[in-house]
Amino acid sequence: MNVSVVAPAVLLVLGVSLLAGILWDRRGQRAFIREGPVFAARFRSAGPRPRAWRGLRRGWSRRMWAYWRDDVLVIRRGPVLDRRLRMFAQITVAGVYRLSGPGGAIAVHLRLPDGALLEVTARPGDRIELVGPYLAAGLSHLPRAPLRRRDHRRRP
Repeated sequence: MNVSVVAPAVLLVLGVSLLAGILWDRRGQRAFIREGPVFAARFRSAGPRPRAWRGLRRGWSRRMWAYWRDDVLVIRRGPVLDRRLRMFAQITVAGVYRLSGPGGAIAVHLRLPDGALLEVTARPGDRIELVGPYLAAGLSHLPRAPLRRRDHRRRP
């Protein structure tokens, strides 16, 4: 068999497979986004690792899509395989806080029933989607209003 014919054929098959995988991922991502108000997030372990997500480390994950369905956080983990992780979670009493660094990202800690603690970060514009059903947690660390206070003293 001629090697000069096999190499381009293998490259063609690899290229077509890669393109098909990317298109399949986009289709799955669009379907996930249509399910609810989603937000782009990064996750990391802030304590014991969750049983449902053993591979989660202390460093930030890649960007993933997530949304809240009642008290359950649904996360789309797989880039090609549409793996969804469903975790019953509660936001800790600290609420939303700002992370140091460029971009002014916001974050929350989530407590899971198995005792695991996750840290989730998102863009500041996704505050409502990040807190989901825990709207009171979204009220912490809000920027000050740009309006000046009115002088309420009586004028003579």
